[in-house]
Amino acid sequence: MANNITETIKQIFSIKNLLLILLVVALAGGTFETLSYLWKEKEQSVRADLKEYQKSVLENESELLSSQLINYVVRGKELARARIFRLSMDDIKSPKKTEVRKAQEDFENFVKVSGYSAGCIFEPDASIFASTEAPEEIIGQGYKEAVQQTLHSRTPMFLPLRTKGNDLIADLFLPVYDAYATSTSTPPSRVLMLEVPMTAVLRNFLGSEQTFKYASSIHLIQQNGKTSEEATFNYPNNLKLQSTKFSLDGISEILFGERTDLSMEKKVYSTARFLPVVNWWVMIETDTAVPSRIISIYKQESIIFASLLLAAMIFFVFTVRFIASTRKYHRRSSRLEEKNTSLIRELSLLRIINNALPEPVTLKKSEDGAFIHVNKSFTDFTGLKQTEALHLTDNQIFDHNEAETLSHGDQMVSMSNSSYSEELIMTRGSSKSTIQVTFVPCTVDEENDAILTVYRDITSERNASERGIEVRQQVINALIRAVESVPFLDGHTSLMRKLALEIAETLLLSDADCATVEAAAILSQVGKTFVPREIMEKEGKLTPEEIKETQRYIEHTCKILEGVEFDLPITQTIWQMQETLDGSGYPNKLEGRNISTLARILGVTNTFSALVQKRSYRKAKTARQAVDILQGMADVKYDSTVIEALGAVIETQSGKAILKESQVEI
Repeated sequence: MANNITETIKQIFSIKNLLLILLVVALAGGTFETLSYLWKEKEQSVRADLKEYQKSVLENESELLSSQLINYVVRGKELARARIFRLSMDDIKSPKKTEVRKAQEDFENFVKVSGYSAGCIFEPDASIFASTEAPEEIIGQGYKEAVQQTLHSRTPMFLPLRTKGNDLIADLFLPVYDAYATSTSTPPSRVLMLEVPMTAVLRNFLGSEQTFKYASSIHLIQQNGKTSEEATFNYPNNLKLQSTKFSLDGISEILFGERTDLSMEKKVYSTARFLPVVNWWVMIETDTAVPSRIISIYKQESIIFASLLLAAMIFFVFTVRFIASTRKYHRRSSRLEEKNTSLIRELSLLRIINNALPEPVTLKKSEDGAFIHVNKSFTDFTGLKQTEALHLTDNQIFDHNEAETLSHGDQMVSMSNSSYSEELIMTRGSSKSTIQVTFVPCTVDEENDAILTVYRDITSERNASERGIEVRQQVINALIRAVESVPFLDGHTSLMRKLALEIAETLLLSDADCATVEAAAILSQVGKTFVPREIMEKEGKLTPEEIKETQRYIEHTCKILEGVEFDLPITQTIWQMQETLDGSGYPNKLEGRNISTLARILGVTNTFSALVQKRSYRKAKTARQAVDILQGMADVKYDSTVIEALGAVIETQSGKAILKESQVEI
C-alpha cells in the first residue's frame, strides 16, 4: 500500500509533469501580463487619440476665429488708410455745420459699410474727435490706455470683450494718419476705434461643439486684467460674459492633461490654446468618463477573446510574437544606426551651408524674441560673436526704430502664421542702407513656436529702381506736355486723373490699383497727338472715316508706351478703356467681365470729362447732368458701380474742389 502511494506521488511530481505545471503557470502568467500590456497600450492609445483630436479641433477652431478677427483688422486698416475717409474726417472740425453734418454722415456710412456696429475717433489725448453713437454707449473701460498704446505701437489692438445690450462687442483700435501723410513713418494723427460685433461669430463658434467627437465641449475664455471671463450661452440663445473661479493671468500655455473642469464639478481631459492678439483662450474639455468607458469595454472584450484562445493558441502565439518582436527590434536598431550616421552627415553639411550663406539669418523664439541660432553672416553684420548674440533680442542689438520695425514683422507672422516681408532703413554713420527683412514661421518644439528671419541688402537695387522711375517720369512729363497742346484736351487729362483716383479710393481698391489708374489716366490721351489736326479742330460732324481715324488714338497711345517699362498694368488698362459692356466699343469689341475694373473707371471718367467740356457744336454739361447721362447707359455701356462711385465723389468736398479747379459747374 505504501509502495503504491509512493509510486503515485512520483508519477504526479515527475519531471515531465513538473514541466507541464510550469508551462501552465507560464501560460497563465503570460496571459495576464499580455492583457495588462494590451490594456496599458489601449489606455495610452485612447489618451493619445484624444490628445491629437483636441489639438486638431483647437487648431481648426482657433484658425477660423483668428481668420475672422484678422479679416476685421484688414478691413479696419483699409478704412483707416483710405484717403477719401481721412479727407472726409477733416471736415468734422469745419466751422460750416453742413460740412460737419456731411462728414458725420460719411463717418457713419464708412463704419456701417465696413461691417462694424459703431465707431469712434480719438485725439492723441484720448478725447473724442467723432463718434457714431453717444460716448457712454460706445466707450468701454481701458480706452485711454488703448489709445496711447496704439499711438505708440502703430499697430492694431483689441480690448477685452464687453457686453452691450444683449450683444458681445470687441473694440478694435487702429492708428489713423493725416490725410496727406506719405508713409507710416509719420506719427498717427488720431486713433480709430471700431466696434466689432462678435455675438454671431461666437454663437457659431460655441455652437460647433454639437458635432464634436467624444462628447467634447469648447469654451472661450478671455483674460480681463486679473480676472478670467468665459463667454457662455444665456437663455434662450444669447451670450454673456461670466467670471470664472480661477485666473489664467501669467499662464503661457495649457497642455493636454487631466484636471478639474471650468465649473469645478468633475474631472476632464482638457487642452487650451492662447490667441495673443485678443488675450483669449480657446479650451476644449472631454469628460474622463468617456475614455474610461472605451477602455472598460475593451478590457471586457479582450478577456473574452483571451479566454477562448488560451487553451490552444496562446503559447504558440506568444512564442511567435516574442521571436518576431526580437527580429523586428533588431532590424529597427540596425536601421536607426544607419539613419543616425546619415543624419550626422546631413547636419554637418547644413552647418557648412548655413555659415556660407551671404545673407544674415537668425532663428528666434516667438514667445520672447530671444535668438536660438544665428549664422556667421549675421555676426559679421552686427559685429557680435555667435556666443554673444545667442539669447539676445532685437531690442538689445538694433536701435529703437529698427527694433520696432522687426517687432512689427514678428507680430504679423504671429497673427497670420504665414511669411511676411518688410523693408528696413538702417543708418550707420553717414551711410544709409535698405534691408529687405523676410519673416518665416518655423516649428522647433511646438507648432509655429519660432521665427526664421533673413536679411538682404537691396540698397543698390532700390537706387537703380529709383533712377529708372525718375527716367520714366521724365518721359511721362514730356508726353503730357505734348497732349496738352492738342485742341479740346487742355485740362481733360488733369480732370480724368483726379476723378479716376478718387473713384478708385472710393471703391477701396489697393494702392497698386490706385497708382495704375492714375498713371493710365495721365497717359491715356497721348495718342491723340497723332490724329490729324484738321480732324481734331473740325467744327462740324465727323465722317465715318474721320471717326475711325480718331479711334486709332488708343492704338497710337499703346505703341508709344510699349517701349516704356512699367511695373503696373498701365498699357493694358489704356488698351481697354474705350471698350463697353455691350461689346460696341473699340478696338477689340470686348464685353462684360473681359474688361478690367480699372479700364471701366477710365471709360467713365473719360466720357464724363468730355461731357463737361464745351464743344463747338454743344454747350458744356454740368457735372450732375453728365452723371445722369452716364446713368442712362449704366450696365449697358458703362459699369453702374463706377458711375455710382463717380456720383458720390462729385458730392464730396474733395470732389467739388476738383470740379471747381477744372471750372466745371456742379
